[in-house]
Amino acid sequence: MKIEIGESLIYSWLRHIKRCQIVQTNWKTSPQWELEHEDDLQILMNEADEYFYSKYNLKIFKQNTLLSQFLKQGECDAIGISVKNGENSFFAVDVAFHSSGLSYGTKNATIMKVIEKTVRTAMCLWGYLGTKKADITFASPKVTPAVLNGLEPCIDDLNHLFMRLGYEFHASIVTNNEFNDSVLQPTLHISEGVADTSELFLRSYQMYKMFLNPNTK
Repeated sequence: MKIEIGESLIYSWLRHIKRCQIVQTNWKTSPQWELEHEDDLQILMNEADEYFYSKYNLKIFKQNTLLSQFLKQGECDAIGISVKNGENSFFAVDVAFHSSGLSYGTKNATIMKVIEKTVRTAMCLWGYLGTKKADITFASPKVTPAVLNGLEPCIDDLNHLFMRLGYEFHASIVTNNEFNDSVLQPTLHISEGVADTSELFLRSYQMYKMFLNPNTK
């Protein structure tokens, strides 16, 4: 089984910082699940495709992409559900760790990939989990200014599109200093109280700390 360190970090972040009682990494759709709200999903797909092409000349979806085919390709790095007072709060996170900075090719290709992932996650949440409300995050520890400056207005526009179509999804990108301040450091801070061997990111940090100060006995 492939272990991705960014996914392990987000797993721990969702559990301990966002306090999700249920967390699953590599969340994928199943062909056995019943897809609901297909008309709504087709409208969202069409509206997003037309909007980003007309405003930014970005073709988010490939030509003649079918709704069912698009959703079958759905995969989210981590899904978390926080249950409090009988109500569920949903968190969906994709994380990308590229040491030279987030890149799926060109700047425009990178922006399109992030928007595509975010829209597909929103569609899967409504189509398979029956929720129109969730925090949908794309997290990356390093994004160059050129990509980030192009991506941020697209994320803002996507949130306005969600709102206009009656969704309460909130999309965001967490990167650079914000990634360190709101994801990495808070997760490291609680590491000593975690003894779960499945949390590989935290276990590796605990081992690192054992030898951080060789004079300590």
